[in-house]
Amino acid sequence: MAIPGSIGDRIRASLVGTVAVLGVTLSVTACGTASAPKSSGAVGRPAAQHQRRVVTVVAAVPFVHVSAEVTGECQTTADAVGYAVPCPELLPAGMSPTEPVHGCRFAFVAEVGWAGCSDVRPDGWFFGSSDVGGKNAGAAGFQHFVVFGAPRVVRQPARAIDGPAVYPQGVQSRGKLQIKGKTMRWYFVPPDNPSAFRGHLVLVWTQNGHTYSYGFHITGTTGAARALDLEVLEHLNIVSPR
Repeated sequence: MAIPGSIGDRIRASLVGTVAVLGVTLSVTACGTASAPKSSGAVGRPAAQHQRRVVTVVAAVPFVHVSAEVTGECQTTADAVGYAVPCPELLPAGMSPTEPVHGCRFAFVAEVGWAGCSDVRPDGWFFGSSDVGGKNAGAAGFQHFVVFGAPRVVRQPARAIDGPAVYPQGVQSRGKLQIKGKTMRWYFVPPDNPSAFRGHLVLVWTQNGHTYSYGFHITGTTGAARALDLEVLEHLNIVSPR
């Protein structure tokens, strides 16, 4: 399944340059993210996000409760794909959807197949790309978070992370852990991997017949990215289709 010139590339293009999502190649610079429909709001809009009360600070990153718009996106996505979407309850303050690239818009989470992204077909996957810092990718305070959901169990880690198109730059195992009874596995995605997760530390797990991949870009140390991943994954609300 292909996504417009690789979501990864588009995301990086938005953050600076070229990435690939579900097999399509976009363009991005810096970390490498993907492009999805623009969120209706969110943890959302930087201004509103900063006005929210900080709940906790992890690895020097302040976290706040997500807005109703983010929760709404999760519900809309679950309804569209027909299976549960693990929805973050906390995200970094100031986080908003990655900026559009060539008319292809991103969201915190949305069914793959959004308008404005040529050659993108639904196929039951969902995807989301959001960040703090936007075009200042790599600057102090920059964060990038990507989510990916599959309509079935995906046993090959690279396919769960890269999507249908598995890239030759393989993902690297970094161990496993248990969160709320679920076994999750860590993977590092090399910077030369064209997926939206390039340069990210990703947690991959399977639940109720579906495989999910969520993770932050490593902007400082691997330990810091691990702490950010855990903060989000330990505060997920499972949103089921109506």
